[in-house]
Amino acid sequence: MMLKNDFRIVFREEDLEELRRRIRNSRQPKVLTGDDWGLGTSSDYLKSLLDYWYSRYDWKHKEKELNQYPQFISEIDGLTIHFFHIQSQRKGAKPLLLTHGWPDSFLRYTKAFPLLSDYDLVVPSLPGFAFSTLPEKGYMNNSETADIWHKLMTEVLGYTEYAAAGGDMGRGVTCYLASRYPQEVKGIHLTDAGFAGDLVAAADEALTPSELDYKRRAQEWLRKEGAYININSTKPQSLAFALSDSPAGMAAWIVEKYHSWSDWPLITMDDLCDCLTLYWITNTAGTSLRAYHGNTFTLPPMGNITVPTAFAAFPCDVLPVPKEWIERNYPLVMYTEMPRGGHFTALEQPKQYAENISQFMTAVFQ
Repeated sequence: MMLKNDFRIVFREEDLEELRRRIRNSRQPKVLTGDDWGLGTSSDYLKSLLDYWYSRYDWKHKEKELNQYPQFISEIDGLTIHFFHIQSQRKGAKPLLLTHGWPDSFLRYTKAFPLLSDYDLVVPSLPGFAFSTLPEKGYMNNSETADIWHKLMTEVLGYTEYAAAGGDMGRGVTCYLASRYPQEVKGIHLTDAGFAGDLVAAADEALTPSELDYKRRAQEWLRKEGAYININSTKPQSLAFALSDSPAGMAAWIVEKYHSWSDWPLITMDDLCDCLTLYWITNTAGTSLRAYHGNTFTLPPMGNITVPTAFAAFPCDVLPVPKEWIERNYPLVMYTEMPRGGHFTALEQPKQYAENISQFMTAVFQ
């Protein structure tokens, strides 16, 4: 068995004070026409967020809340991996592995922790995020992360079977786990289907009406919203200098995604400040981008997925894929159209997310 060591989050007060100083001294860009989210983050909103972050937000309150839950670090294949491991008091509780994406973190799931107490929860930080490190080559892809996660579940924690769930990059990691380790991974729960490139590349006449609608929406989205993928994947280090030096610049880059990808009224300023403070103090806004490089240029083909799959479709997510495409590509046992919520799922709708994933766990382990 690999070892795990206890871990607690403790951000030094001098680092938090330095963050506040930088927020206070932020220089805002000139206000021009189109400053209403149409060309990026709204100046008015960012100013109000920075004011809140500086004068009213309390990280130490969040830190105390997070440290109620058992956290650990483990060395796996030369990487330091941070994770929550919250064991249920319920006899025979089944393990559930939850994987986040970008630009979020384990914070995607923490509101749902008390609602999922019937399960052993394992919630790691992706390599390059929060307290998890990257390898010497400077990037990881979802396939490599899946192998690390399987070792975490089986060799560090000793589970012989488990279920896995995720969204965004977490969806990719979860799918690689399912395709590679079907004996141990008993089922997967997904909240998005990624980018259906085969539909975009297909001839119009070969598509159903819903697939053709997706193709047109995807082409428009790539034209208007997709530039960040190219920047994050090809020039992450150039962007990292700005994100690591200016809290306002980092906030503008990250908050715009929350606005565009979520059921926005469900995202609070505290949610955003939690996210931004974690990225800032750990100095991982830049390193988190390296996953885009790894996934764009080094990702291997994925094998078939044969394990039971549940899908929760949140209406405000980025580019929802037609249900018929999902049915062709996954062995669905459950498909749910959620009433509200977007890309950040359990952060936005923790109760509904927890209820849905509990139904999935019952179906998989009955």
